[in-house]
Amino acid sequence: MRVGHGMVRLEVVPGEPMGGYADRSDGVQNVLDPLEVHAVTFADDGHRFALVVADLICVNADVVERIRSAMRDIGVQSCWVAATHTHASPEAGCSPGGEATPRHLADRLEAASLAAARSAMESERAARLGCVRTLVPKLAGRRNVADAGPLDIPVDTLTVTAGADVVGLVVISPVHPTIFPADNNHVSADLNGGIRRALSAPGRWVVVATGAAGDISTRQTRQGRGLDEVDRLGAWLADRVLPVPPHVGGGTPTPVRPPISRTVTLAPKQPAELDVALRQTPLPVGKDERIRWVLQQGRRIAEEQAARRRTEPYVVDVEAVDLDGVTVVAVPGELFLELGETIRSAAPDQVGDIVVLGYANGYLGYLPARDTQPCYETYVSPVTAGSGEIVVEAAVEAAVEAVGDREHPRRISA
Repeated sequence: MRVGHGMVRLEVVPGEPMGGYADRSDGVQNVLDPLEVHAVTFADDGHRFALVVADLICVNADVVERIRSAMRDIGVQSCWVAATHTHASPEAGCSPGGEATPRHLADRLEAASLAAARSAMESERAARLGCVRTLVPKLAGRRNVADAGPLDIPVDTLTVTAGADVVGLVVISPVHPTIFPADNNHVSADLNGGIRRALSAPGRWVVVATGAAGDISTRQTRQGRGLDEVDRLGAWLADRVLPVPPHVGGGTPTPVRPPISRTVTLAPKQPAELDVALRQTPLPVGKDERIRWVLQQGRRIAEEQAARRRTEPYVVDVEAVDLDGVTVVAVPGELFLELGETIRSAAPDQVGDIVVLGYANGYLGYLPARDTQPCYETYVSPVTAGSGEIVVEAAVEAAVEAVGDREHPRRISA
């Protein structure tokens, strides 16, 4: 198998709307740290697959299809596009159910993705993949839960090795990149950019994507709201991810094959379901003021959705790909961490390592678990309760089909 990497900066336009917060009004003022678009290509003589990761709040299905079509013209047969979900980026149509991507932003994203993919293809070299999981303490916790303590956050790292050298890392962090606050109008890759900078080294490229981060953020762990804090938490994670072991799978690399897709049909949330939730959960009194404010926002957004009375279902694709013994699952929305972990635990042993990638190939919105207590995420989720479990089931099915009958490598934890 050959692996290559390319990176292109994503330009922004002063004054264009910023995404990520419902109470944000100002557009882009300047750039604190550049937004980046990364492409990693995995190829053999039969197929080439590209993973594109962009520093954006989301990627909707329209721009994903544009990029996939353009990729085929340059020799990339299959492609995933994922957003890091930074809340310090231009607005990309990040609303429950997804929207059309602003045209000028879609044009820039497509051009950057193609340029990054061409660079990756030119740099392809024989390589192997491994996967390591690190439990990182004091990085993040459950957001929108008052007095919630930090968790040990499971961070997955795909290691790309050429001989004995680690030449690339793909880090999947299941944490919302929301260190910068709602009143910030300076563009930044936020936490994912801090992790990239901390892990970068001569001769080694780094891509940082976001996993099942629907209910996880740094709200209880951050000590500031600026770039210094971004770099502090990025270094905190990097110090625990390294050293990264070399590939341990052994044997012959598995062929590069097209991803497996499962189409999922999800029922829209109905007004009656929202009414029950609102009656069950009065606004908290004497709790964290930001949590109270966010909950109020969620109720308002949910009521606006209910007024539209959508009846047609949401249809999304959940995908899985086998990359040299590591199974990567792509979910087009915000999956809760516990559901991402359920995908890993529910898959049979033959699947081996599973890495869950969120915000990929479209944006539906929050996908909480069936028994999640009413909160901001459940209010603004466009789909009915239990949709998260339906997505999990489809993801496991896709993962099983993606690996076929290949043997799985040994898992590692650090």
